[in-house]
Amino acid sequence: MKLNPVKEAYLAAVSSDFRAFMKHAFSHLYPNKELQWSWHFDAMAHALEENFAGRSTRIIINIPPRSMKSFTVSVALPAFLLARDPTLKIFCVSYSDEMARTLGRDFNRLVGSDWYRKLFPHVKLTKMTEDNVATIQGGYRAALPVHGSITGRGADLVIIDDPINAEDVKSDKRRVAVNEWYQGTLLSRLDDKQRSGLILVMQRLHANDLTAFLEASGDFRKLSFPAIAVRTEEIELGHGLTHLRQAGDALQPAYESLETLEKLRADIGSYNFAAQYQQSPKTPDGQIFARKYFELIEQRPPLEEEGEFFISIDSALSTSSTADYTAITVAWVNQGRLWVVKAERGRWDYERLKAKTLDWIKRLRRGFGHVTVIVETQGSGVSLFQYLQNNPHESFRLEPYRPRQSKLNRALTVLPNFEAGVRILNLPGNDAWVAPFINEFMSFPNGANDDQVDSLVQLFLSNVVRCRLEKPKTNLEFV
Repeated sequence: MKLNPVKEAYLAAVSSDFRAFMKHAFSHLYPNKELQWSWHFDAMAHALEENFAGRSTRIIINIPPRSMKSFTVSVALPAFLLARDPTLKIFCVSYSDEMARTLGRDFNRLVGSDWYRKLFPHVKLTKMTEDNVATIQGGYRAALPVHGSITGRGADLVIIDDPINAEDVKSDKRRVAVNEWYQGTLLSRLDDKQRSGLILVMQRLHANDLTAFLEASGDFRKLSFPAIAVRTEEIELGHGLTHLRQAGDALQPAYESLETLEKLRADIGSYNFAAQYQQSPKTPDGQIFARKYFELIEQRPPLEEEGEFFISIDSALSTSSTADYTAITVAWVNQGRLWVVKAERGRWDYERLKAKTLDWIKRLRRGFGHVTVIVETQGSGVSLFQYLQNNPHESFRLEPYRPRQSKLNRALTVLPNFEAGVRILNLPGNDAWVAPFINEFMSFPNGANDDQVDSLVQLFLSNVVRCRLEKPKTNLEFV
């Protein structure tokens, strides 16, 4: 049956033009979604066309989350390239098995569709699994996680799509392991070290992530898309076209407006926003906390009914002179704001820590009724928590805390709380603790001590505190 000229021209475009192929593939994979085409799709497509044409064999694309990068680079591009050359050998690398297989399933749905097989009948598939799709001509798309085994296989094109996640990237050991795996294992799999293609697409997560590692070699062309443009620049779109992006422009204003992005910055913190959305991560050796986050207040907070006192105890494992300190932070939370009323630290044994905790509970209960004690259940904190749980001297709420992330990760998680402002009770004659307390934050994460940082961060991570900061007082049980 002969197609009408319009349909025939459309299919000819889909089979020969990567942009048209992207649009058609998207409508097939996500029939209930509308693709809002943006200039940055043209810019990405142009960079990828330069890559598979051999004019720019090594490229980096840094782009914010939810910008269609994985669909474009890990799903649509391999399908389009195998249609052009079924002998191509392509590796698609992601940070985890789960991610690699999720993208593999989308790729399979695409190349297994009726329209793809009809449009590209020469692509004969002999194997189709979540990990590997192979053609009768010897080509394939192999999906694998970082650190996955690739012994015995080679590639004409390696696509690396988010090689590390936001949690692992804060670990020096895991970050370095990704860079070393790329250099020692993945790079050796290129069949032609000069002409085989290498594509890295990721959101920036750290100043020393894989983007920085590859960029330092000088071999890669980089295309960076900050969510909010930091300067005016002219960006190539291909076919002789360019896009003039003005400083301050949102990347996808119809999808994420400037107002939405600024709210997101407030929600996730400027440190995370600078990396993931602006593609400009701050150096890990710089300070995390800014002095402006701490406001010194010379009058006590108003003890209204809806507020509550919190005692956060970060317990040490030992009382030796070289051990970490045990830190206690006392805070008042009310109307979405937090006042640090007092902070102290020391190398106290269990009995001394218990006495200090009971004294604080008694003093705060006398001044105002609502008190929650948050205890890190490590070191002497285990015994303290058990004692408070079984022998309540006063009516108070007790909450255990067990850290599950690194100190830096925990601090970055609650950074938006600090950016919103922390009030420090700085009473004349009772302020000797204030400067050492703030100085510890100013030197974090490279200072000699970080116990008071841990204590306040632990407080912000408390479920009860988060509830108090986000919504009005609710009826909560006291033990």
